[in-house]
Amino acid sequence: MNNEEDGKQIDTAESGTIALISKAEIDQQITTAKKYPRSLKRFRDEALQMVTLTENIAKECIYALPRRDASGSTKTIEGPSARFAEVIASAWGNCRAGARVVGESAEFVTAQGVFYDLERNVAITYEVQRRITNSSGKRYTTDMVGVTANAACSIALRNAILKGVPKAFWSELYAATRKTIAGDVKTLTNRRADAIKEFVIFGVSEAQILAVLEKSGVQDIGVDDLVTLHGLLTAIKDGDSTPEEVFGKNTGRTAQEAYTDEKLKELMPAYTK
Repeated sequence: MNNEEDGKQIDTAESGTIALISKAEIDQQITTAKKYPRSLKRFRDEALQMVTLTENIAKECIYALPRRDASGSTKTIEGPSARFAEVIASAWGNCRAGARVVGESAEFVTAQGVFYDLERNVAITYEVQRRITNSSGKRYTTDMVGVTANAACSIALRNAILKGVPKAFWSELYAATRKTIAGDVKTLTNRRADAIKEFVIFGVSEAQILAVLEKSGVQDIGVDDLVTLHGLLTAIKDGDSTPEEVFGKNTGRTAQEAYTDEKLKELMPAYTK
């Protein structure tokens, strides 16, 4: 038997071994899940405690994206972020979750998120496409393609988890998260100022923030607007959007650079520009 045939045999043997190990791990996890079933009350209590533990944790659990309709008016879409989904999966227990890139073309990268409820034997998969070209059709740099791919995986994983765990079980938790971020009228002034400052790194001006929120002045920003602001910030940090997409093309020359830098620092702690 030649080396090529030997190589094929070795590859087949290794693949078969990995498959057996993976199956044994899943079988063991299913057995454990059946032996120690989840408590819905414990899930709710633990998840609520985690998402509302601090204001900063709550901020990372919400994202927001502005969208313009055919008439030109802007509507902000708000929802639970990838961080919120991570908390839900952790508290839900007896589950497996993951994401990976499953395709890359000249213009798009495709990621697939998977959530498997071991106790209920329910599996959910969710695919997300993210563009890897700019408005001029030029392909992103290698670093930016990697950042976008990781963002796509994060979004796909979030969607798979939040589809796998029924919304009825986490909708109240999400409402509690919003309340934690909003605070009350006593804390509004300071929280409002802090939120505006956080956008400086992305080259976003106060005027651009007011334009997106459709407010005439900073004093018009209310508690619900504060939640939206932090949602927009989380969407940018998580890669759901970019400063230019949220606030327009006049965010400043370094807006995209700042976004890329922030994501690279998260993915590679040792990275320095």
